[in-house]
Amino acid sequence: MSINWYHGGIVVGVDGSAESLAAVDWAARAADLHDARLTILATYSVPLTSDPGIGGLIGEIRDEAHRAARAAHARLGSRRPGGRDVKVVVLPGNAAHILSERSRSCDLVVVGRRGLGTFDRMVLGSTSSPLAASSLGAVVVVPAGATTGDPRRVRVGVGRDDEPDVLAAAFAEADVRGCPLEVLHASGADSVSSALFGFEPFAASWDEPAGAVLADQVARWSEKYPRVACSIQIRRGNPVAALLEDLTPDDLMVLGGRPHEPAVGRMLRNVPDAVLRAATCPVLVVHAHQALPC
Repeated sequence: MSINWYHGGIVVGVDGSAESLAAVDWAARAADLHDARLTILATYSVPLTSDPGIGGLIGEIRDEAHRAARAAHARLGSRRPGGRDVKVVVLPGNAAHILSERSRSCDLVVVGRRGLGTFDRMVLGSTSSPLAASSLGAVVVVPAGATTGDPRRVRVGVGRDDEPDVLAAAFAEADVRGCPLEVLHASGADSVSSALFGFEPFAASWDEPAGAVLADQVARWSEKYPRVACSIQIRRGNPVAALLEDLTPDDLMVLGGRPHEPAVGRMLRNVPDAVLRAATCPVLVVHAHQALPC
């Protein structure tokens, strides 16, 4: 069963790397499962200079982007994901910005994630991190080494905000992929972590009324998706560590998020940002404000 944010289609960003080709595999499988059209998108940066000799360099960069797009399309062979022809687009500009803009009309954006050093992850970021932070639609980040087929388990992290949207995505994915769903709430164990995480989609504390609300929401989604075997877990401690615990490349993580400036997420250790940077499995970030119809 599909959910409405797949009706706008799936866009996968490619750059010729093995990680972006893995993202193509994941996106093609998702397009098949959800009857969604698939677009392969490559970008190239245009240097801001008046140097007359820069034209040749721009041409080389543009040609490289076209080669990356063709390689991604060739990877699919004769396949028609979602039962439709695959569209290939090559555009000038910053990859994260262009993909974020595309998320306004095409509801799911998929990108790969390369392995980075600690300093790079903290300061420089990557396409996946600023995209997940600024996108208005849903984003899937596929890290190097993650499975691109159906997962063995879907884990969804929930708090007091945006649970309906996040649970809708998690139940729909577990249902269409035929795997169990684990609903996980993680709360900070000390005042420092509570302060840091209190503004995130994960609540800083857990109480019985909140637990009852979540249990009621899960029960209602379980009625809608009776085939999904669902369990609820409540863990104390650092939310990031709790969400990453026993996670494997064969899982799928679903998180809620809100658009924000990427630098803010890096400085405050935004929970979705920290999880998607460290997770070994694909991570689906569902924003509260969904994309506009195509």
